[in-house]
Amino acid sequence: MIAEAQFNRATLDCMTALRRQLKRTLGVTIRLGDPDAVESMIGLSRDSSSAEIRELGTRLADMIRPRQDDQAQSPLAQGAIASRQFQHRQENRARLEAESEHAEAPSGSVRIYRGQVIRS
Repeated sequence: MIAEAQFNRATLDCMTALRRQLKRTLGVTIRLGDPDAVESMIGLSRDSSSAEIRELGTRLADMIRPRQDDQAQSPLAQGAIASRQFQHRQENRARLEAESEHAEAPSGSVRIYRGQVIRS
């Protein structure tokens, strides 16, 4: 299944072209709304004898493959709120890593007030 971030006009155009080629050459009807449509089109394209179908399948597989840079996205292209949230998450990760290195059990009580963690 395709993630929303990977679904764009180029992906849809490639899916449509591959679907048409598969129907024309193999007689297979694939509905784009099916949950496994992309996987079945890629699988059929790998087994095809047509170079054009194999190329379209490879291109579609490259388009939907999750990218590594999406997981570690830079806040440069984000809005102000998203940028602050990104910075806050990075600070929390660094703090948690530092705490885990010390391997000390947290002392005192922890409360959550209006979304903020308060330690006493």
